[in-house]
Amino acid sequence: MSQSEFEIIQRYFVDSGLGFARTGVVLGIGDDAALLQLPPNRLLAISMDTLLAGVHFPATAEPALIARRALAVNLSDLAAMAATPLCFTLGLVLPESNGAWLQGFSEGLLDLARKYECPLVGGDTTHGELSITIQVQGTVDADRVLRRDGAEVGDRIYVSGFLGDGAIALASLGLDSHLGRNFALNKSQPSASCFEYFKQAYYQPKPRLELAQACASIMSSGIDISDGLYGDLKHIVTASGKGAQLRVNLFPYSDAAIACMSVDNRMQAALYGGDDYELCFTVPPKSCQALEQAALALNTKVTCIGEVIRGSEIICIDASGSELPVSTKSYDHFGNH
Repeated sequence: MSQSEFEIIQRYFVDSGLGFARTGVVLGIGDDAALLQLPPNRLLAISMDTLLAGVHFPATAEPALIARRALAVNLSDLAAMAATPLCFTLGLVLPESNGAWLQGFSEGLLDLARKYECPLVGGDTTHGELSITIQVQGTVDADRVLRRDGAEVGDRIYVSGFLGDGAIALASLGLDSHLGRNFALNKSQPSASCFEYFKQAYYQPKPRLELAQACASIMSSGIDISDGLYGDLKHIVTASGKGAQLRVNLFPYSDAAIACMSVDNRMQAALYGGDDYELCFTVPPKSCQALEQAALALNTKVTCIGEVIRGSEIICIDASGSELPVSTKSYDHFGNH
């Protein structure tokens, strides 16, 4: 039996517990608007992403995994500003009111929302092709905001986690890649464990909130890697009026990526693939040891992959110091369609 819009909202997004109480949320889901209260000297950080079936995830994917990814990629934007999650709103377009799908989606959202203390405070549902729009709100100390425009010459460039897994995962899921026809898994190598690893990497990226909050005072700039390292680092160097030199031999890759991808395709995935949702950030040389110790205490992998230089370009060099040709083909929502 078909459910009305208000029945869907009540059953799967109110009664489910997604609107749990949280300090700072004065009035949450259930009224015309949410009311939020910020502590003194805290700024409101807001970000929003839309995910489309067939573009950002297969329409047949498990609803709980779709939900987790939709919220996680937004939380990653908060991490890039060193913000603490406060709450989120949801815009959901559905082709039909499938109760089992909605139940799984709601449970996936609740699982991640509880983990990061980020309740649902409002939203909207309508009929159409499946798409999910989430807007997250967070708070950040006014004097500890992590921005793109603070990199200085000599600062070291770091990334968290592994590079390239998002783009490789997209290929493993059978979705089109903007990296071209030659970007494919090595058919003789992938095992079931590789595919399971990439499935988890794609649907459950880890927002690096703890790392950013712990180290915001020693990071000079930061961004999350959503469109590829090259394109996202370009935002940092452009905003900072600097250039960058990357050592591609230092790029961190997962064991699954090494097993399933050629050397060239791994580098293409890292530089231009996107969907990693790791942090790329810069640190003054004097603070590198403190950064690495803090990351170790958080059990978070960080790798120094280059440094900020004078100029305006991003230069890639190999282990011998030879410069490599670079492209500008990081993901673009309009240019890649």
